[in-house]
Amino acid sequence: MTEQPPSDLVGSEPRPGQAARALAGLIIAGASLALAIGQLPLRDLTGFATGNRSTPGYRNLLLALLGGGVVLVVAAAVTFWRRAAATSTLAERTARLHRAACLAAPLTLAAAVPGLFALGTSSDTATFALVLGAFVLAIEPLWRLHFGAYRTAHTPPAGPGPAGRTARRWFWTAVALAAAYAAYAIFFTLRNHARFDTYNWDLGQLDNEFWNALHGHPFRCTPLIREGNWSELRNHAEFSIYPLLPIYALHPAASTLLVLQSLLLGSGAIPLYRFAARRLPPQLALLVTAAYAFYPPMHGPQFFDFHFQPVASAFLLWAIDAFDTRRMRLFVVLWLIALGCREDVAIGTATIGLALVLGGYRTREGAVIAGVSAAYFVAMRFFIMPAVGAWGFSDIYRDLIAPGSNGFVGVVKTLATNPVYTFHTLLTPEKLRYALQIAAPLAFLPLRRPWLAVSMVPGAILTLLTTGYGPTLDIGYQYGCDFVPYVFPAVALALATLGAAPEGRARRRAGAATLALATFFATASWGAFPPRHSYHSAYWPISFDRPTPQERRRLAALEAAMRLVPPKAILAASDRELPHVSNRLDCWNLATGFEGADYVIYTKIDPIAPDRENVAGARAAGWVTVYDSPEIGLLRRPGAPTMPAPR
Repeated sequence: MTEQPPSDLVGSEPRPGQAARALAGLIIAGASLALAIGQLPLRDLTGFATGNRSTPGYRNLLLALLGGGVVLVVAAAVTFWRRAAATSTLAERTARLHRAACLAAPLTLAAAVPGLFALGTSSDTATFALVLGAFVLAIEPLWRLHFGAYRTAHTPPAGPGPAGRTARRWFWTAVALAAAYAAYAIFFTLRNHARFDTYNWDLGQLDNEFWNALHGHPFRCTPLIREGNWSELRNHAEFSIYPLLPIYALHPAASTLLVLQSLLLGSGAIPLYRFAARRLPPQLALLVTAAYAFYPPMHGPQFFDFHFQPVASAFLLWAIDAFDTRRMRLFVVLWLIALGCREDVAIGTATIGLALVLGGYRTREGAVIAGVSAAYFVAMRFFIMPAVGAWGFSDIYRDLIAPGSNGFVGVVKTLATNPVYTFHTLLTPEKLRYALQIAAPLAFLPLRRPWLAVSMVPGAILTLLTTGYGPTLDIGYQYGCDFVPYVFPAVALALATLGAAPEGRARRRAGAATLALATFFATASWGAFPPRHSYHSAYWPISFDRPTPQERRRLAALEAAMRLVPPKAILAASDRELPHVSNRLDCWNLATGFEGADYVIYTKIDPIAPDRENVAGARAAGWVTVYDSPEIGLLRRPGAPTMPAPR
């Protein structure tokens, strides 16, 4: 089979072996489809796919189905050939057989589909990532054959969508998708919070930082650093707390941050659709938007507490749309908010600005973006933040720190002077698995052109370059959002580029079909849609089920205990209780010690070891029990302030 349209064969002599190759392709497609159907009734499909387990009788049945598929295809082909012999030439019959083989080409991988689903439900994430990547690379050429056989293969490729009412309908469909994502995420993140599936690291810490900022204490985060104002700046430069503070002030609690994150990530679908629709037909622009909403590396951050990587991702998508439409004042505002989310956001915007300069597209704006971003990162990371205190995250790059150096300066020295060693640190199974989890759901579209591959660089620097730190190589954590605002515009540009190539319609459709399949398989295995009984996010699996009676009692007991704690008292809280009580000036992480606190609130349900030990230490030191239930306990230091008696 070839990509040449079958119409070119009509009226000319067929190439030698053309009919035989077409028949072989049809036979493979038929046999593969029969084998796929035969696998569906298997009870232990996962065992079959991963361990080759089945009964001899069922194996024989599969072989019979395989042979039956071959016989049916051969019989159909022979029947067609004989009946068409009286009314068509050899070239015409060959062309029709060739076209049928091209249309059936994607079915040649049908036999792999049930096993792919089974692998996705297994615990072997690395194997599934490899198989999915191979499947995606193999099926796109088959889709190209399929779409190349359409009668419209030589018409000009479709460009951007229509204007007017039709365009508005597509746009509002994208808005509805964004709203549906946000509503789904809000509902289940709040449910997770009610189930105590949020943590001190990091929802409680950021809620406390927001609360302190609201009450005039900038960069103060007592669950992490028990110091005064500006102490949190040694950790991350999260200046964009302040643009978001008016929203937090409406209901100052951790739940507000969860809602805000869901709304922002959902809203990112709107500028992405606008960006894509200026280059693609509206159907494909909506497909890119749907791929964004169902992208598993975004679901992990969504359902793991609150972080500024997702926030920055949303603001960057809006900024890219503003830049693309030359609304530069709006772009500057959105860009600065994104930069203020974290100091490392500047790495991404500097990279994209430099790419604009080297690509010769809006070089002046690109130079400003690159220059300001680089200057901000250098000033913040090398001067301002070190002046506050030692960087707590240098260990995640520890194998890249040059001997005799420390911190990020040592990392930069290695990157600048030893590229071979740097590349060597990338060659690990974990990094290959993570890279496939990032790129395979995108059908590898951002890697189709070198200038598009730049979109992968910011996220790679912040994840793949790290050494010995598991969370940066796990899509259940927040770091997947370091890729999102760059790779999805690159997906839209890649599809537009494919459409501009020779036989552009078939190539673009093939890329789009592969993107849809890749997204479907990845989401079915790693994503958060539909609701799951067990979903991998961060530390361990979470559930989308309703809160259990015990969890409801635990929440009610926590609220009852907190009514006994004065607002200005220093409270030390256990890990999963802390995000529920962190909206106060002084809320400490119990795991790091209770000395100096006024109250200790703790769980009795599967407490972590440091919490259990510190509760025992407080009791041994004479702390008094002031609230006790089967789920929650509250201790008070002797002499600590108490709530005034009701009048």
